[in-house]
Amino acid sequence: MGAFSRYASAVALAVFLLVASHSQAVAQERASELPRLSPSASVAQMIGITEVTVTYGRPSVRGREVFGELVPFDRVWRTGADEATVIQFSDPVTIGGAEIDPGAYALFTVPGAEEWTVILNDEPNQWGAYNYEADRNVHTFTVTPEAAPFRERMTFTFDAVTSSEATLALRWDELRVPIPLAVNTEALVVAQAEEQIAASSSWQEPLQFAAYALQNEVLLSEALQWAQQSIERQENFNNLYVMARVHAALGQYNRAMVTGEQALALAEDAEDTPVTLDRLRGDMERWSAQQ
Repeated sequence: MGAFSRYASAVALAVFLLVASHSQAVAQERASELPRLSPSASVAQMIGITEVTVTYGRPSVRGREVFGELVPFDRVWRTGADEATVIQFSDPVTIGGAEIDPGAYALFTVPGAEEWTVILNDEPNQWGAYNYEADRNVHTFTVTPEAAPFRERMTFTFDAVTSSEATLALRWDELRVPIPLAVNTEALVVAQAEEQIAASSSWQEPLQFAAYALQNEVLLSEALQWAQQSIERQENFNNLYVMARVHAALGQYNRAMVTGEQALALAEDAEDTPVTLDRLRGDMERWSAQQ
């Protein structure tokens, strides 16, 4: 047997053993430099302060009938190509009506003509669905596929993203499969604030959370507490101004004016003029009219 024949036989045997043994391939192995017919991809999205990442293989249509043929109906599918698709959450996420713990999960699906079943399985390191075990499912739920413009190569996108919600959409051929995601961002921010403020003595630590709440018009009662904690650590123009703005956001214009006057007094004594001083003066004119 020639050298090339021995090489070809060795390669064929290796491929056979790989498939036959259904060896578990971790998601990180998708980074292999060898080209794939269905290239690996990863897409990540921040929902508030929570990161959701999907790692998958991207098969192409290549003139084939996809759903119902290439991807049979009513059978568990890896939701992509090669290794099982993996979805990873940095914080608890509500998906399909159930709160799922942080971690990595295999994202299997069971396509159907009218309805798809979505499966989160606690073994993310799998090749295809060959080693799929239903008793390791963490959650299953159904979604309704939608007609969509043709897409040659399968793609996951994050649509309608807000600070607490998003839709993970599988797009391939002429189909879009939406998977709703939700995160309790406010609770996560409060928990993070408690941890980080307790671990730091800086006046800036609580102030950043107060500013976040103010900018996003959420957690305003907590924002007052965070601004007060910042002032107690080191009173300055910045935290007094934020405190005044939070009072105003709560409709407490008298308190906003009092705190704003305190900020103005500090600004007058400061060596450097605060860059937001004129903005404070403009705000105080509006607050005065609201009293």
